[in-house]
Amino acid sequence: MREKGLWYKEWRGIRWMVPCVLLAFLLAFMVGFVNEANSWKENNAHYHSAEFLESQKVDADFAMTDKEIKDDLTVRYLAYETKLAHEDQYTYFFLGFTVGVPFTLTLIFSVVFGACLVILERYTRGDHFTALLPYSKRAIFGVKVLLGVIVITVGYFVSLGLGLLYFTKHVPAEFIDFDLQKLWMDILGSWLAYLILFLVPIVAGYFSGTALGGILLTIGAFLLPSVVLQFSMNVHQHLYDGKTGQLSYWSDYFRVFEPFGFVRPAYVPLVLQVVILCGLVLIGLWAVVRESLETNGRLFVYPKMRVWMLVIGSSIVGMLVANMIQTFAKLSDSLGFLLFIAIFIVIMGICVWNGARFIFGKRL
Repeated sequence: MREKGLWYKEWRGIRWMVPCVLLAFLLAFMVGFVNEANSWKENNAHYHSAEFLESQKVDADFAMTDKEIKDDLTVRYLAYETKLAHEDQYTYFFLGFTVGVPFTLTLIFSVVFGACLVILERYTRGDHFTALLPYSKRAIFGVKVLLGVIVITVGYFVSLGLGLLYFTKHVPAEFIDFDLQKLWMDILGSWLAYLILFLVPIVAGYFSGTALGGILLTIGAFLLPSVVLQFSMNVHQHLYDGKTGQLSYWSDYFRVFEPFGFVRPAYVPLVLQVVILCGLVLIGLWAVVRESLETNGRLFVYPKMRVWMLVIGSSIVGMLVANMIQTFAKLSDSLGFLLFIAIFIVIMGICVWNGARFIFGKRL
């Protein structure tokens, strides 16, 4: 891993992607916090405007108190607002940079960045050239991972640091009261989430001999947690009269792929992210040693994967369709629950049937 030639070779393969990743982070965080500071100033100006003061006098029963106004201008959370301690407490200032297009681009580019290192290399037959190099497979994998981790870490922390610095300089200190535990959870959890987004397509690329297979494995891995969470919530709401109960407490464990996605200020989801990150590295090291050029062109590198991927992929599609129908049709009562489960089973069965015919090449 210390060979300069290997680092140079991997750098040349992604040098066109690095500026895109860094620019996306800069737009999402630096520009995002600049816009948030301007939005805060507009809100502050509104509360001091003559129109607002006049409306406070006209409708005294619904007039906002000084505490409510201060809470509305106070910045406490970077992303989701946790459950408020008191029912009469007013909501805090909402930072909306996580719902913007630049923030979405950081997610997309992190995934594409990882895909370029393995999946795109296989598609362009660059792996044939890599196989001729006098470097071990583990060293090649290690350089790919380290190079991506460095780029994402620098882009994330530099842009986030600049954005927070600008924001705190333009918003008075009396209105900045971050929940420190939630703040560190958001910062570290988002960094780990970006690294996971980067590593998943790399590992998926070693489990499929085609670019299409690697892309499908990557999409399936990202869809699985959110689809299972939504499906579980729908089932729970049917069984318990529309109440989510403790499922909302466990939802953070399904948000490990989502930067700034944690709702509660708890550290256990961070530990789960670290475990997933280490697991991806170990699985990648295991797979890269067994990977060979002879597997190029195969949908799945290992034959035993076909059955597992067929069942998991069909389940994802079945839950996804059932969730969509539940969202639009608003199924309720016992009949609606039975219909919801029936839709899942039917769609899953259709996918298994057609997938088996495609993968195994048999007319069933």
